[in-house]
Amino acid sequence: MNGRKTNLYIGGIIILIGILTLLSNTNILYGLDDLVGGAFLLLIAFVFFSIYNRDRSKWWPLLPATIFAVLGAGLMLESFFPFADDLLGAAFMFSVFAVFAFIYTREPSSWWAVIPAGVCFTLGVVILVDTLQILDSDMGGVIFFLGLGLTFYYLWSLRHERMNLNWAIWPAIVLLFLAVITYIEQVNRLGGDYVFPLILVFVGVVIIVNGMRKKK
Repeated sequence: MNGRKTNLYIGGIIILIGILTLLSNTNILYGLDDLVGGAFLLLIAFVFFSIYNRDRSKWWPLLPATIFAVLGAGLMLESFFPFADDLLGAAFMFSVFAVFAFIYTREPSSWWAVIPAGVCFTLGVVILVDTLQILDSDMGGVIFFLGLGLTFYYLWSLRHERMNLNWAIWPAIVLLFLAVITYIEQVNRLGGDYVFPLILVFVGVVIIVNGMRKKK
């Protein structure tokens, strides 16, 4: 997209926002606040998308562009179809996940993008499960630790000679262990008084095993 087309689109959107704002302020049309706010956020998103389109070697404009686009679209849709704000929060998390996942798939050497992608995806699932009440009991903590544990396990699976990611197995083990402990505590199969001591024992074992491995 060249500069002339970009200016044409941005100018047209600004004019549209101005007309909607004028109609809302003069009480000709009611309930346009969300539409105006959404259109303004979409305009900002379009600007960042244009910056990325001009130089696709730089990934950073994608993040604010996606965030503003999701928030803007959410505001505009909410003015026609009211829905829970938590659903918008889940969509926000999934959109940020998509950006970091795209960064990693485009450049596999950017392994660090796997971590924020996994965190955002996990938080999105937690919000979605809680909002839709998919599970009977409160399993948010279990899903959170499980998602982060699987994220670091996937990161560990990417290790090779040029990319030393052996360290990722340790947070993966700890987080997956916390997921199991949290699940056991939630289903009341283990009293809360036993959880903390078991965590200490597990951490101690991990430290000992790690120390023996370094000596070898």
